[in-house]
Amino acid sequence: MARVSRKKQNIPATPADTPVRIWKTALYVRLSVEDNGKDSDSVENQTTLLEDYVANHPNLKKVALFVDNGYTGTDFLRPEFNRMMEAVQAEIVDCIIVKDLSRLGRNYIETSQFIEKICPFYNLRFIAVNDSYDTATVTSEGQLSASLQNIVNDYYAKDISRKVTSALQAKMERGDYIGNYAPHGYRKDPENKNHLLIDPETAPVIRQIFEMRAEGISYMGICKKLNDAGIPSPGQHKLNQGIETNNNKKKRTVLWNKHKITEILKDIVYIGHLAQKKGSQCLYGGIPYHITSEDEWIVVKNTHEPLISEELFERVQQINSAALERQKANTGKYDHLPKEKNIYGKKFTCADCGSIMKLHRSISTKKDKVYFTFKCPTYAEHGSRACSDIKMRKSDLDEAVFTFIKSQMDVFIDMENTLRRLLAMKKAKLKQNNTQQEIKSLNQKLPPKQSILSGMYVDLKEGLLSQEDYGHHREIITADIKALELKLSEVESAKSETEEQLTGEMKWKFMIQSFYDATEMTAEMADAFIETMKLHKDGRLEIKLSYMDEFMALTTTCERLRKEVA
Repeated sequence: MARVSRKKQNIPATPADTPVRIWKTALYVRLSVEDNGKDSDSVENQTTLLEDYVANHPNLKKVALFVDNGYTGTDFLRPEFNRMMEAVQAEIVDCIIVKDLSRLGRNYIETSQFIEKICPFYNLRFIAVNDSYDTATVTSEGQLSASLQNIVNDYYAKDISRKVTSALQAKMERGDYIGNYAPHGYRKDPENKNHLLIDPETAPVIRQIFEMRAEGISYMGICKKLNDAGIPSPGQHKLNQGIETNNNKKKRTVLWNKHKITEILKDIVYIGHLAQKKGSQCLYGGIPYHITSEDEWIVVKNTHEPLISEELFERVQQINSAALERQKANTGKYDHLPKEKNIYGKKFTCADCGSIMKLHRSISTKKDKVYFTFKCPTYAEHGSRACSDIKMRKSDLDEAVFTFIKSQMDVFIDMENTLRRLLAMKKAKLKQNNTQQEIKSLNQKLPPKQSILSGMYVDLKEGLLSQEDYGHHREIITADIKALELKLSEVESAKSETEEQLTGEMKWKFMIQSFYDATEMTAEMADAFIETMKLHKDGRLEIKLSYMDEFMALTTTCERLRKEVA
């Protein structure tokens, strides 16, 4: 094939890629009563929105999700928010993303201070998706817009709190019943939901309870009689009607208990009066729900038909008072003996019935020692008809949990060290294979091949090369280019994989740094590490740790790297 010289082609040099910062991103979700049940603000919807946003922004990498469910936005006294800020201080997180500014908070002063002072201090990036606010790109106009939005959120919280409080206050003062469900023994008036009518099905049970107490039967004795007779408890009655509550949602038989009997026997609703505002909260003031004292109650008399006489009610109150005085007389005898708290809270449950395990204190026969035992409260109150005799000494439980957590710490540390060694081995292997040189060589080979292809096309157009020769040689050179591009892609992909930095973004690492030197189980340790604990009737303890997904991801990465460097 005849060849003629062509003009030299200038091939521009490819600039080195500018390194892109990967932000270690925490997703923060908040839902409170002030959100008024809006579906768009649900925990699930907020989480989905944030995860989608991160997925569509390659420079953001999710390292943790923090959820404050049931906490007001009028202050920053929220457990998960504070845990998130601890992660920021430990440099595990350097970017926080929320659905909108109101999820961060509804208090103008505190929210603005966080954005304008806290974020710059920690070099922390903050993104509010729906408000199109990003501290990395915000302009002066955007900053003003965020400030105005914070003021709106602040006013919204204050206004909602004021309106809700005043409306409920007015209803209670005029004697309207505002509860979600009527007290056991009553039903809501179909023509006026704020008025109570006697329920012919359950009213006789209430009268029976008061009569039994007037006869001197104990609270537990009344429970036993009602349960033995198969009379549905208030929770079971609702379940039978298809009404699910926190009390009956586990779908097991809900038995009468001492607390419910005590509650019924002192409630003035059964003599025709209403005592409301027994609990209160202030959305704007950041005051959580709390039980109020009797002098704060709103009492209105003769709001509905009584179930029992005032004489019977007063006689029962005298019996209750006498029992309380006897109890007080025995109180304080053992105050000199140690006391302990349940550091596991709602996380520790009975595997059979799902009840939260209760910590019991028992005194030795010599009255000189005290023992602490976790027991299933369902079995303790109702016996084998309701659950199994599931229990465990607190000292044994603390030791078992502490040992398990410490062992997991050591496993994580070993795995982290293994990961670092494997990454180093893979980098060395790639270096040994002259990866960088191979990339350079491949990049040098591609332009000449592309230049030849372009030159052949020019020769074809100028009649210096036949169509047949052009097609033949074009096929060969195109195949060479594709092979080079494929090889380059494979080598660069392998190189980038070795540059993954998983360990610096693990919440496990931060927790271990905080608790590794601990010598005993503490409430702080339980809160940080434990997601759930279940005790089985065979004594088996089932522990689910927090952040196990991250831990398993680390395990998977190590196994993959082992195979690659083998």
